[in-house]
Amino acid sequence: MPGWIKQLPNIISAFRLLAAPVLLLMAYRQAHDAFAWLLFPALFSDFLDGWLARKLQIESDLGSQLDSMADILLIAVIIVSIWYLHPVVYREHWQIIALVVSFWSFAHLAALFRYGRLASFHTRLLQTGILLFGVFALVLFTHGFIPWMLYVAGVASLIGGIEHIALLILLPEWTPNIRGGLFEVLRKKH
Repeated sequence: MPGWIKQLPNIISAFRLLAAPVLLLMAYRQAHDAFAWLLFPALFSDFLDGWLARKLQIESDLGSQLDSMADILLIAVIIVSIWYLHPVVYREHWQIIALVVSFWSFAHLAALFRYGRLASFHTRLLQTGILLFGVFALVLFTHGFIPWMLYVAGVASLIGGIEHIALLILLPEWTPNIRGGLFEVLRKKH
């Protein structure tokens, strides 16, 4: 396998990292249409990098960390961009946003404290929460605000966050890419 193919998932994650500040600038400048057009490939890259790494059997610690950093940065940019482009979401539904952001900030800080780096668990529950938030964001920026989608994404993110905290408690060493999540770890312990 050529060397550049082995790096393809990391290159895709790096694209997401680079897209995040561009998206933020677009939101700040109220470039709504350009923001929506760049958001779709940025969100799709989150699926693509992990899928390629698994398909080509080239998952790595570096790739897991890069993917996690890109996810966190992109989600943070989307959350800030909602303020710039759709402030009504914050005015009317700030509680769910504050709850999810506070919970995940705690979860990421706990992982940094526990392992000295991001957890990078990439569980199915976490991926489901990110997917639902991504769908909510795409619909918001292309068609408008649908409140129930925000709440579904928020609840899924909180459930994924609870699993994240449980894994932090159960796993004394950094263990990336636990697709089966809590059930996988509990099954291996017994």
